Amino acid sequence: MRSTEPTIAPLRIRGNSSSARYGLGSIAAALALLFLPGSGAGQAISLITEGQLSAVFPGADRFAEKGGNPPVFQAFRVDEATGTETLVGYAFLTSDVPPESFGYTAPIRVLVGMSLEGVLTGASVIEYRESLRSSRGDFLSRPGILGQFAGKSITDPFRIRQDVQNITGASITVSAMTQGIRNAARRVAVAYLARPALAADATIPRMGTISVEALERLTWPEIENLGLARQIVAEGQGTNPPSISLAYLRDLEMAELLLGPTRFSGTLERAGARADSTHLMFLGLNGSDVALFRFERLSFVQGTDTIRVANSDFATAGILPDGRAQGEFRRAGLLLVDRALDVRRPFTIVLTPNETSGPFTAEYQAYDSPAAVASAPAGPADAPAAFPPREAAVVSASTAEATEPEASPATAEAGQSGSTGELAVAPPPATSTGSNALQFTDDEIAALLFDDEVVEESGFERTLAQTSWTRVSLLLVLLAVVVAAFVAKRPALRWGALAGTLVFLGFVDRGFLSVSHILAGISVGPDVYLTDLPLLILVSFTVVTTLFFGRVFCGFLCPFGALQDFLERVVPRRFQRELPRALHERAFYLKYGILALIVLPVVAGIPLNLFHYFEPFGTVFFWSPSLLLWAIAGGILVASAIVPRFYCRYACPLGAALAVVSVVSPFRIRRVEQCQLCKVCEQKCPTGAIRGHEIDFKECVRCNVCETQLIERAGVCRHEMDAIRPRLVQLSSAPSGGSR
Repeated sequence: MRSTEPTIAPLRIRGNSSSARYGLGSIAAALALLFLPGSGAGQAISLITEGQLSAVFPGADRFAEKGGNPPVFQAFRVDEATGTETLVGYAFLTSDVPPESFGYTAPIRVLVGMSLEGVLTGASVIEYRESLRSSRGDFLSRPGILGQFAGKSITDPFRIRQDVQNITGASITVSAMTQGIRNAARRVAVAYLARPALAADATIPRMGTISVEALERLTWPEIENLGLARQIVAEGQGTNPPSISLAYLRDLEMAELLLGPTRFSGTLERAGARADSTHLMFLGLNGSDVALFRFERLSFVQGTDTIRVANSDFATAGILPDGRAQGEFRRAGLLLVDRALDVRRPFTIVLTPNETSGPFTAEYQAYDSPAAVASAPAGPADAPAAFPPREAAVVSASTAEATEPEASPATAEAGQSGSTGELAVAPPPATSTGSNALQFTDDEIAALLFDDEVVEESGFERTLAQTSWTRVSLLLVLLAVVVAAFVAKRPALRWGALAGTLVFLGFVDRGFLSVSHILAGISVGPDVYLTDLPLLILVSFTVVTTLFFGRVFCGFLCPFGALQDFLERVVPRRFQRELPRALHERAFYLKYGILALIVLPVVAGIPLNLFHYFEPFGTVFFWSPSLLLWAIAGGILVASAIVPRFYCRYACPLGAALAVVSVVSPFRIRRVEQCQLCKVCEQKCPTGAIRGHEIDFKECVRCNVCETQLIERAGVCRHEMDAIRPRLVQLSSAPSGGSR
């Protein structure tokens, strides 16, 4: 029973990834404020108000300050007659429950409410910096998108297009938001709803003395809550501060338990012989730049001694597919610490994010005292399990009273003697839990927390399950027409392919490729492609054709390129112009500069998304509500009506990326001897890639125009060279002969 003030102060959001690197944080923030629509709120410290909490948990009368691990807001219902209150559930931010799910290029932070029965009570997007929002509007606020999560159980599959409504053209964003809600809710449920509470007088062991069986029965949040591992969050380092979690490992069995059997052997092999001569510690990282984390930022202080860490001291395990720490970190592994550190005594973990901030510290103890080292369990048989089976200690929904199994002699003895290898448990008080009816077995918890689904399935199976096969079929038909047009070199087929591209990929499906897919691959990884089968097909087709034949995508599958080609057909020739050759040959380098401007900040870990300012097709095909973006798109369309394929020539960042790849293409356009004398293809090339008989292949979009000219013999190639050469000889002798 608790009685406090009925209102709460605004509360700060704490994220889990970093936006500051090598002293560039302030620059990134300033640039983001200048260029990112709506980014001002994203860069400032976000506040959670009572109104936002009430919106996602309408049945609660009061919310406590955020706390615990993972951090939650406790939701209470107050009895007006008696003034007593009962805990009815929790509200939490998905960004506070790692790993954070990334959308198209950035995290999507959602405030979620959940009852004690594991049923969601509501969801509200607090912050997302997706650049798609600028070109497509606030699509996550559309009716029904967030409302559909209220009433869903944490045991539901949360599958796009099955039990979760999707948004056309925003599958990646909706999928990321859905996964973030699902994973965070399940982790909160496991941490707060599926476990009987520790007894008030329970003796909590240290990492150096806990038995392996005891550790095996703990989830990662419990490992941190019990102080067996320590987390340091570099608060103030951008909106997504970097964090590390560290735990001492007494032996290799403990290391395998945390890392999981899949990654343990490879990680130990990377550690090498030093694993036998150093202290082993588990280390988990969260943050947008974890792949570039500098371990020199980490050190240990004990008395007057400082033990520093180097990059070579970390053996990476990557993202863990199993083990106690599965799914908790974006990067994990073994840290090899010099034995100058005396793990028998307390020490301080120090994190210095950069030269101008920190340090951030946390105290850690692996043993209660030097004497405890002698009593540390030597192996898995030394102590019984720390907890009884979860199904044996549950709260009755009708009486709100807990029933516990009869304590074994070993457990009873441990509770009395304070044995360091075990933990005593007690049921949570009824006044704090309300009617918690959750009853999870260990296997069910593993399915919820570690297997990602109650019914285990691979990521590819999940992708197939949420795929629209109508969409896939239409895409495959379009690709078949494109291949036929490219191979046959028939103008009618090409115009048919362009019409299909403009209508289907442009206005209907809106599944066209963008440079943002490259940014998403850098920021999020390959999962961004693997979770959307039509996107995976289109990306694979584009990569393969570009590697072998050049920019086929630009000539056939870009809806904005198709729109420019149709503009060229509609606009009268008298209005069309070409830039002077000297200016053209300098101007086409502009798109490579634009590509660098867009990609380099993402590579550097700076949250600066600019691509929507340079990709007008998002504005045109999604009918952006932004007047600025429409002004940019309108200007580019006018320029493209005057200079054929103006955007492709001088401004397209995706075209620049494909141009770089096309440099290695082995199958290029055939040239013949007549090309040295002819200007027909040079005049007809829509991108100005031909000069005389030479083709600048990286600027070529494989549109078939010059190849069709050769097939139809539309220029000098209508004549055989045997008939042309005598005339060339006569022309070359004309100056001295005085006649033509």
